Amino acid sequence: MSIGNTTLRQSLWKSQPYKGILFIGLIAVISLLFELLLGQIFQLDTTSKLIYITIFFVWWWHLGFSLNGYPGDRFSTTRLGRGTINLVILLVLSYLTGEAWKYIAGTPILADTQVGQWGQTAIVTAAASLFFFDNTIVTSDRTRHWDPVSGFLNIFLAVFFIAPALTFLPQLWGLDPFYIPWYWYPTSTVFGSFFERWPLNNLSFKQPQLGFVHTGAVLLLTLIMALVLKKIGIDLFTTTTGPTFAAIWTTVGLGLLWQFNLWPFTQLVQPAKGIITSLASLFISIAFYVLTLSIFGEANIIEGLYWWFNILWVQVFLMAPGLYDGIGLWQERRS
Repeated sequence: MSIGNTTLRQSLWKSQPYKGILFIGLIAVISLLFELLLGQIFQLDTTSKLIYITIFFVWWWHLGFSLNGYPGDRFSTTRLGRGTINLVILLVLSYLTGEAWKYIAGTPILADTQVGQWGQTAIVTAAASLFFFDNTIVTSDRTRHWDPVSGFLNIFLAVFFIAPALTFLPQLWGLDPFYIPWYWYPTSTVFGSFFERWPLNNLSFKQPQLGFVHTGAVLLLTLIMALVLKKIGIDLFTTTTGPTFAAIWTTVGLGLLWQFNLWPFTQLVQPAKGIITSLASLFISIAFYVLTLSIFGEANIIEGLYWWFNILWVQVFLMAPGLYDGIGLWQERRS
């Protein structure tokens, strides 16, 4: 093969839709490897696998975004190197988190702890701090870009303050633990990414005003999504079918955003870009939801939910920790 042909092939896989297709193949293979690790080697049941993936996401947000590539970037200057190091750290932290919660709860079974509720609240807190409020909640102008200090401040807010407070404080009054489920994420992708915060980004809002309005928009869209799903017989809050659809829409939405970089809608302007991309992701998600129901059946839909969470986890971990090829808000892009 000539050098010219080699260069052409390399550039081909850096362009769309070939880049997105390549990522789909990688995601499929690595998802099977994670299932081998969690299901076959560690012999975890479906509930435990879902819980561990939730814990993965907690630490992924911080090792991938809050800490801006730290500590992997202290040992490697390449995206692949620091991402690999941070991935190993993430897996170790996730295991230790599970063991700590089992110790706190006094049970050998992870599903008997409240780590799932804690994890979901920690995820939304981290996401809101980083992407709704652009890392301005617990940082000053001086510390906002001060790595890794700003990251540790976000970890303290999400992991050690808000999430534990909502998990443990209600029990002091004899109430069930309170938590914020992850179902807001699909509409967050729609508003924050497909619409690029349109029309708020045209109103010259500053933080924290922009963050509060952004959060309100996501919550409103989530409520609308829940009401629409309920009208067609899918309850987002009391059945597993609702969360399964939300997981599918999240996976498809992030796939269009990160793997395909919004191809073929990149050149559209707002709001047409947001409307068309949202509808495209919604129609694709409905097709995958119908396929998932036909494969697993409604009675065993939790298996379908697990597989979509597994795919979603692999999808995002390929972009992080320490890998900023897909998006960039307040973080500096690194080579």
